[in-house]
Amino acid sequence: MNAYAISLLKSVGAKNFNGKEPIDFVGEVILKVMEGKRDWTKAQCSFKEFLFGCLKSEISNFFKTNKNIYDNELLDIPSSGHSSIDEDKINQVFELLKQEGADDKELLILEYWVDGITKPKDIAKDLGIEVKEVYNITKRLERRLQKIQTQVANII
Repeated sequence: MNAYAISLLKSVGAKNFNGKEPIDFVGEVILKVMEGKRDWTKAQCSFKEFLFGCLKSEISNFFKTNKNIYDNELLDIPSSGHSSIDEDKINQVFELLKQEGADDKELLILEYWVDGITKPKDIAKDLGIEVKEVYNITKRLERRLQKIQTQVANII
C-alpha cells in the first residue's frame, strides 16, 4: 500500500504534502477502517480492493481540501490588478503560455486573474459561459503554469 501511495503522490506532481509522508496516508486509511469510519461491510468488493480504493480516495480528498498548495506554488499575481507588474512582464508570461500550448480561453482566464478577478462565478457571468467550463479551463491553465513556474519566477 505504501508503494501505491508513493505512486499516487508522484502522479499529482506536488512537492509539499503538509509534512505528511506516503506511509501517513496508509496509516490513516487503516485507522479509519479499524474505527469504522470506512465501512467495508457496505462495499461490494474484496477487502484488498476496498483498502486500495480508500487510499486513493484519501489522497484525492487531501488534495481537494488543500487546494491552496497549488495556489501558493503557482504565479504570484497581485489580486489588486497588475500595478506592480509592468505590461512587458505580463506579455512575456502570456508568450510562455502560448509556447506551452495554451489556448485563447486559458489566456483569457489569466487576463481576468491579472485584473484581479479570480472568482469563477464572476468570470463565467462576464463571459456568458457556465461556471463548470471556467473550472475546466482553470485546471488546464494551472497545469500549464506549473510547467513554466521557474521561468515565470525569473520574469516577475
